[in-house]
Amino acid sequence: MARHKINLLTHEFPPKRGGAGVYCEEMAYAAASLGHDMTVWAPVKTDTESNASLPYSLSSLPLRGSQNWRCSIGLIRKVRRKAAEFIGSTLHLAEPGSLRAFVRLGSFTGFFPKRLMITLHGSEISLFSRFPLEKFFFRKLLRRADEIHILSHFNKKALLTRFPELASKIVLAPGAARRLFLPESKDNKDEETEGKLRMLTVGRLHPRKGQDRILDAIRQIPNDLKAGLEYYVIGPEVRPHYARGLREQADLSGIPVHFLGDLQDHDVRIAYESSDIFALTSVPRAHSVEGFGFVYLEAAAHGLPALAHRTGGVEDAVIHDETGLLANPNDSDDLVRSLELLLRDGKLRKRLGQKARERSLHFTWKKTAGELYGT
Repeated sequence: MARHKINLLTHEFPPKRGGAGVYCEEMAYAAASLGHDMTVWAPVKTDTESNASLPYSLSSLPLRGSQNWRCSIGLIRKVRRKAAEFIGSTLHLAEPGSLRAFVRLGSFTGFFPKRLMITLHGSEISLFSRFPLEKFFFRKLLRRADEIHILSHFNKKALLTRFPELASKIVLAPGAARRLFLPESKDNKDEETEGKLRMLTVGRLHPRKGQDRILDAIRQIPNDLKAGLEYYVIGPEVRPHYARGLREQADLSGIPVHFLGDLQDHDVRIAYESSDIFALTSVPRAHSVEGFGFVYLEAAAHGLPALAHRTGGVEDAVIHDETGLLANPNDSDDLVRSLELLLRDGKLRKRLGQKARERSLHFTWKKTAGELYGT
């Protein structure tokens, strides 16, 4: 295997929650496992002793992890000071923050990497194309890239609609479940949990994640189904007003609703293992889209059938009537019907859950890293 030196730049990285951060950490771990010389540049505190067990190197960026001009300037300054470490390597702009810095100021780095890779998670395709000047520099940077990593067919179509000349650069490779959330036993969902059915949502409490849609659907299902259901919600509160509204909805839902907050990885895995249905009904919003959704694969690995909206890249993560049910995000009645069907039909839940688990085994971060970096 050809060993490559790779520098991955990101404004998001654990312990900060979010799909982009998960992507960066898992890709770094998988690339290092394949034998590549991987260095991650991220806004994290570095500790020599605690990082000694990592298979990749971790270098600190003095940033708060956002897309504002201050962070863009700070990232480019850091890259200029460390130019010698980037020359001759593969440079991977792995999430929107680092990408935007290079769209704005990439010409000021003072060097050209041996190989440039860019990952597009979804929303940035529309977001960075809103204004003519930014779109011009976005296109210019994408044309310089050797490979553009896309996670879903939806994102590929969105990119080629705007920049059809980039077709030959695209590598379509989905992500996978986060390794720390994988079940300890592959047979853990052969039987459903006793007592009430447990429905679980994992995702930050944000309007785009659509927890309010689920609570509204629960309110509308018949009372006999409510009697056998409880709902668990895991995720940090990033919009206090929205979180308060969710709690008000929960009080009116007619079932026990438990907001568990931002749990540790071990506790999230236990929540998956003790649940029967996974629900995440992401909502399409202007310049913000669910590009793929790694959490659907995490739930699938635990044998959970998914309830989701047919939006963005979710259709690559959840196959309708095979690993879950997809509802029309513009038809609230469709979501209610899908929820009722899952609650009433135990055989359907079992069939979807088994297929979800089987399909999840085909998604691994090592496979994704191998397609992008080489094996």
